[in-house]
Amino acid sequence: MNYNKISGKEYDIHIIKNKKFHTVNFRIVFTEDVTKERIAYRNALIDILTYATKKYNTKEKLMKKCQDLYSLRPNASVLRNGNLLVTKFSISTIQSKYIESENLKENILLLKEILLNPLTDNKAFLDKNLNVIKRHLEFETKTIDEEPRLYANIHLLSLLDNGSGKILSGYTDIDILNKMTGESLYQSHMEMLQTSKIDLFISGNIENVEEITKIISDNFVFNNYHKKLNSYPLVHNIKKNKPTIIKEVKSYQQTKLSIGFKLYDLTEYENRYVSFVFNNILGGDANSLLLRLVREDNSLCYYIGSYINRLDNILIINSGINKENYDKVIELIKKALSIIETGKFSILDVNTAKMEMLFDLSNIFESNRSIIDYYYAKSIFNSDDINVRTKMIKKVSKKDIIAFSKKINIDSIFLLEGDL
Repeated sequence: MNYNKISGKEYDIHIIKNKKFHTVNFRIVFTEDVTKERIAYRNALIDILTYATKKYNTKEKLMKKCQDLYSLRPNASVLRNGNLLVTKFSISTIQSKYIESENLKENILLLKEILLNPLTDNKAFLDKNLNVIKRHLEFETKTIDEEPRLYANIHLLSLLDNGSGKILSGYTDIDILNKMTGESLYQSHMEMLQTSKIDLFISGNIENVEEITKIISDNFVFNNYHKKLNSYPLVHNIKKNKPTIIKEVKSYQQTKLSIGFKLYDLTEYENRYVSFVFNNILGGDANSLLLRLVREDNSLCYYIGSYINRLDNILIINSGINKENYDKVIELIKKALSIIETGKFSILDVNTAKMEMLFDLSNIFESNRSIIDYYYAKSIFNSDDINVRTKMIKKVSKKDIIAFSKKINIDSIFLLEGDL
């Protein structure tokens, strides 16, 4: 695999030449500071830009063009990473040597069409298309409560955020959506193009690197003057003496328990490595303490697990329980945390947790998509390369995990009571 970064005034081009796959992935990533308004507008943008363009003025025509170019439907997504908002547009196609020699070029130009030649009129997206998009986003947001686990998690994030406007879900705010117009969405589109940090990635068996680089440089002109981005990890300064506890009753069969912890004063090493080994021991894999204590030994839950978000500096535990077992489950979760804090876990637990991480690491280069994710993280979040990560994971000790366990603080509990 060969990686080359070409730095430019408006954007950086990342060329990742590899022979592992029969496909080539081209992705454009816009990175900017996050706000609730931007989340709503970027969610609308990814839908409306991939809905139609001036050249392909219906969804059907755009999809037909993708089929002609042996590509999947253009993929677009919006994701908040700490203080940053990441909007991605990508297209994947088969290597040109298997079909027409100009196929990759044509796919690159198609993504240009989607981003830089949207279906607009007089600097506004068409109302008929915007209304379709708005109905979709409204439906997506209003049906969250049909998925109780998701509903509980989003409400927990709101408790963790506590009005700061930092720990935001990726869902669209309905009030912002209702006020959105074709003109305001067009202005937001221009803002994204002109003020974001922009990175263009291409990964696959690229035969003519210089030619492809020139095609990209000649066709993607954004007139960009992006501002310096905020520091990406969230920092929590105030610890609660006792957690905020909210209980809500809905007519679900199963009760959902979501518990949020904030992480304080972590070193870079703890944030990047120790936290994930700790999480695997606690509730992140099939051999975790939470599974053994709560489910296997006491049969008090349908499922239980935990995950770390290092950019938000939070840890979340999710479980499906019967409501009469709430106090017992909380007690056992505290017991699991105490076991780690007092060092009453084995070296085998540590090594098993690290092996899980190393296995995940070994799969990073198993798709063009994950390869691009890897190099994006190195570029924006200063992530270590795979060799350094392997070394640092192996370095994590039992002593490190105990020290880390004393830096987490339970902040919020959301209990969504069902019928059981």
